[in-house]
Amino acid sequence: MEDFDVRWILIDPGSSADLLQASVIKQMGLELSGLENLGRILSGFNGAATTSLGDVVLPVQAGLVTLNVQFSVVEDLSSFNAILGRTWLHYMTTIPSTYHQMVSFLTEDGKIDLYGSQLAARQCYQIAREVGSSKDG
Repeated sequence: MEDFDVRWILIDPGSSADLLQASVIKQMGLELSGLENLGRILSGFNGAATTSLGDVVLPVQAGLVTLNVQFSVVEDLSSFNAILGRTWLHYMTTIPSTYHQMVSFLTEDGKIDLYGSQLAARQCYQIAREVGSSKDG
């Protein structure tokens, strides 16, 4: 994204929004003051609501394809730095496979397969568990 290698991205076909952590914006050297559509309320699958800080459009490169994506910027998203949802999946005409932890899409040059990392998935899961247990305590 925006010439930065962003790690720990969740591809979520169940998400209707593309989300990005505010800390990622800061690490890119971008200002949160330049966000648009401030204060939109987003609701999660568990019914919890969070208010976005605003929207930002950033180029996202997947393989050889670059697509401008409108992200809703939020604080404390999860253990992931970004969530790419149905909007990105549809524009990329991507086929996600949770079983294989990959996405596939066609380009003019042929099929591209992008694979996730089993280690990164375990690390994100562990972080989410630790954060969840600390909130309960």
